[in-house]
Amino acid sequence: MNAISMNNLWNYLQGLSLSASNQRWLAERLLENSTKESAVVGMQKKKLVFPKIEKEFEVSQEVLDMVCGTLPEDFDFDKEMEIMWEEMAQ
Repeated sequence: MNAISMNNLWNYLQGLSLSASNQRWLAERLLENSTKESAVVGMQKKKLVFPKIEKEFEVSQEVLDMVCGTLPEDFDFDKEMEIMWEEMAQ
């Protein structure tokens, strides 16, 4: 959620006439949800394992051709970055 949406949500919540117990209930639900998300992120980090690559390992020419070299002359870096961020936002 972007900053404007968060501010709008906060203003909306402040406009509600919530009792202390309702406010506590809402806070507990938010914390419960964020705790679950943090736990999932932590578990994902623990599962990430990088393979050990020996010093003598040589990358094939096919792989080098895919990841190294010059970009095409008509390649628009800024446009590609914008597309990437839009896709990640969805």
